[in-house]
Amino acid sequence: MRNTKNMFRSLSVFAACVIGVCASDVVFALDRVTMKDGTVYEGEIIREESCCVWIKVTKNGKSTEKMVFKSDAKSVEKNVDSADKPADEPKKAEQPGTVKPAVQPKAPEAKKEEKTPAKSEEKSDEKPAVFNPGVPRAAVITLGDHKASKDMVGVYLTAYALEQARPMLEEEIGNDKSGVVVLRVSSGGGALFEIQRVSDEIQFNYKPRFRVVAWIESAISAAAMSSLCIEEIYFTPVGNFGACTGWFGNLQAVKGVELERVLAMMRSISARGGYHPDIMRAMQIQYPLSCTIDEDGKIHWYGDTVSGKIIVNRDGEILTFNEKNAREVYFSKGTAATIQELQQLMGYQELNWVGETVEGTPWPVCKAEKWTLKYRDQTKKDEDESQTIMRDYQRNVAAASGSAPEDRPPFVAKARKALERLKRIAKNNEGVVRIAIGADNEQLQKWIEEQEKMLKDLLRDK
Repeated sequence: MRNTKNMFRSLSVFAACVIGVCASDVVFALDRVTMKDGTVYEGEIIREESCCVWIKVTKNGKSTEKMVFKSDAKSVEKNVDSADKPADEPKKAEQPGTVKPAVQPKAPEAKKEEKTPAKSEEKSDEKPAVFNPGVPRAAVITLGDHKASKDMVGVYLTAYALEQARPMLEEEIGNDKSGVVVLRVSSGGGALFEIQRVSDEIQFNYKPRFRVVAWIESAISAAAMSSLCIEEIYFTPVGNFGACTGWFGNLQAVKGVELERVLAMMRSISARGGYHPDIMRAMQIQYPLSCTIDEDGKIHWYGDTVSGKIIVNRDGEILTFNEKNAREVYFSKGTAATIQELQQLMGYQELNWVGETVEGTPWPVCKAEKWTLKYRDQTKKDEDESQTIMRDYQRNVAAASGSAPEDRPPFVAKARKALERLKRIAKNNEGVVRIAIGADNEQLQKWIEEQEKMLKDLLRDK
């Protein structure tokens, strides 16, 4: 029995020593992105393109994905040793024969080391000293830039952009609905396929976390339809909202089953924002509309121009609100030219507007807005490039198709290279490529598969 105990004790000590030695040699490899402003992100790089890198960062037990532009990064490192403690680790490794090494290299301590620099660096960008305690924080995010022609829904105004901006907003204004997100809409419309996605992102991810308001400079067609789920809509003095007739192909109006599908979608989105469905219906088709406001301020809507005291939309017309008639029928909560006026309309005496002062921008530019602006700039480059790539692709496909089988490989190789470039752009923004190839709705992936098969067939005919 004693021998058994001694043997067990020896095995235990041996195991502890082995564990200690093995553990002392463990290297916690991770990826690291160091920004030019000093911010450090450590975690796992899950995707990398020529323009951007996506890194999964774990903070307080919660994993989030961050997309950063390489132009803003000082360095991108992979498989970095997270320990980075040359003075401490060798000393601990020099203690074989004791039980202590078995617990010495605690994984949580290593994680703490990897999180601490990122956390402190991220906080360095915040300026809590300028904020008044107890005052809600607010941020402005622009959805499109009509003046710069960076406003198309599905290309520049996307659910993906809102999704990427959300964690930055949570970092700056919190996520307990005390913070205010102002979505400044400036868009002349865009793709029908993106409307539901944008609405869902706002409805299910923004509204539970923030007080969300829309501040309308121009919301035409798909831009109006995407933002209709927001209960609080304010206008600028030149604001306009509506003209939501759907088009496809060579400027053919959406009709039949497709029209009914879009009308049904907008009835559902209207309910999210608490708006009468006939308002959006009159914006989509020639639908007369009038209303009466009773003494209690309640509005009664009618699908004609004679039952209500206020004619909202005449027969044969498509409804578009300006700031005056939107306010008259309570569609708009008010008109604001500045964030100070908007703040008062929202019922705040004071708000902490987060972000930096930027010349030419009439509101502070927060981190999420900085990302949004760069996203649109990159999208513009991708859009211009995709048109050139598409022409190059078509030219080489035509050359391959018109050549003898033995002369096709060089043309097919060039066409494949162009197709791969289009696929890379689509990873960042599929709407850009959809526009370049003229694909409707969800046809992008199908088109890519068809092109890949065609290129294979061109070589198979040799």
